[in-house]
Amino acid sequence: MLEAIPSNFFATKFHLQQDNQLLGEIDTGFWGEKARLELEEGTYELRREGMFSGDFVLERNGEVVARASKPSVFQNRFEVQLPDRRLVLRKPSAWSWNRRFALFDGKKQIGSIDPVGLFTRRTIIDLPDNWSLPIRVFLFWLAVIIWRRQSQAAAS
Repeated sequence: MLEAIPSNFFATKFHLQQDNQLLGEIDTGFWGEKARLELEEGTYELRREGMFSGDFVLERNGEVVARASKPSVFQNRFEVQLPDRRLVLRKPSAWSWNRRFALFDGKKQIGSIDPVGLFTRRTIIDLPDNWSLPIRVFLFWLAVIIWRRQSQAAAS
């Protein structure tokens, strides 16, 4: 199972580990909705296409690998387009108040993104192991965007 472990308490950088092996790092940045994923195979950019609107994309060498849209500002939900399928990343239920996200293929839940505890950013990324690491990290990054927005709203 993949884990995202913050490099320190206030850091925007997460170490990506599976079976106690470091696979790469994602820097979610402090400003804006963009990130940089560093893996052995190369670097990926994760960003929003527009300044305040537009799809969220995962790119490598200028080529879009995956795309997600957020159809409503009032819902914590993304419609995700992968190379071979369309999925939905959302809270497990409308009444869910925790930070957990679930990934659905139609009505079937096929994975989750779940912080380890209430006061930690350490996260378990439980998505199919046969999916590429960049795709799994892209889905984690989408959850981070929602968590960050919720935190900023609570602080204001």
